Amino acid sequence: MRAVLRLSLVLSILALTGAVALGCTVRPRQIDNPDVSAIDGGGGAIDAATPIDSPRPDSGPPLEDTLIYAHSRDTLYTFNAFTNNVVTIGLFTLASGDVPPNMVDLAVDRDGRIFTSSSHTLYAVDPMTVRLTPVADFDVTGASFFALTFVTQGEIHADRETLVGATNEGVYYEIDPANAHTVMLGSYPDGWLSSGDLVSIEGLGTYATIKRTGDTHDTLAHITFSASGSTITVLGPIVQGSTEYTKVFGLGYWGRALYGFSDTGQLIEINRDTGAGRLVSDATGADQFWGAGVTTRAPVVF
Repeated sequence: MRAVLRLSLVLSILALTGAVALGCTVRPRQIDNPDVSAIDGGGGAIDAATPIDSPRPDSGPPLEDTLIYAHSRDTLYTFNAFTNNVVTIGLFTLASGDVPPNMVDLAVDRDGRIFTSSSHTLYAVDPMTVRLTPVADFDVTGASFFALTFVTQGEIHADRETLVGATNEGVYYEIDPANAHTVMLGSYPDGWLSSGDLVSIEGLGTYATIKRTGDTHDTLAHITFSASGSTITVLGPIVQGSTEYTKVFGLGYWGRALYGFSDTGQLIEINRDTGAGRLVSDATGADQFWGAGVTTRAPVVF
C-alpha cells in the first residue's frame, strides 16, 4: 500500500486562462476480473514534449491551452507541457474555515469539473478559489481511492463519462460523482497492485501505474473498458536506462506522451506505448506530488 504522508509543494503561478481538466461518470454494474496480456516493455528514452510545429490534433482543446492539474496533500497546481511550467493555484480550503483532510487524488471531467478524494470522502473543487465542497463519504468499507480518473463516454456508458477509482490493492470501482456511491468493476491481475494513478484520454483509452511487491520501479499498464468487462495490458517498466521511477502518484497526458508526477517531486515523461520514462525535471520546486489529472479531451498527436 502507498504510504501517504506527502508534503506540500512550493512553486510559482501563471494565469489560468483557457485551463482544462480530467474526465468521468457512473453506472451501477458488476464487471468480472479482467483478462491480462503481457507485452515486452523494451524501448529506451523517449522523445521530448511535442514541439510547437508538430501536427495539430483533429479535436480537443489547443495543445498550448491544455493544462494538467496536479496536487500535494494540501495544494493545487497546474502543469503546461507546452511550456514545461508547473504553477501554484493555491491551498485547498473548506467553506467552514476548517482545515481539510489530505487530498489523495484528483480527476476532472470533460466539462472542466474537478473532483478530489480524501481517504474517505469525495469533494468537488472550484479551480479558481480551490474551495472544496464535500459530495459524500464513499460507501465501500475499508477502501481509499488513491487513483481517480473519468473514463471517456462510450467505454462503460454510452451516454456519459464514468468516474473510476482504484484502491492501493488494485481493486477498481465505479464512483457516482453525485453521491459517491460505488460499484466494484474489477481488479488488477494477480500479483499486481496500484502504484499511484489512472488517466483516460479519448481515442487512447485508460492508463495506470501499477507495481508488484518487491519491484523497485513502477510499470505502465493500459486498461480497455467495455460494457461487458475490462482488459488490462502490461506495457512496460517506467525506467530510463538504469534509472527506475517509482511512486508515480499522478498521471496526466499531453500531445504524444503521458506525464508522471512522483512522490519525490519529479516530473517524468512516459512513452504511451512502452512505459519508458524520461526525466523532465527533478527540480520542480515540489517536495512531493500526490495526484494529477487532465481532461479526457486532451489533444492527441499521433
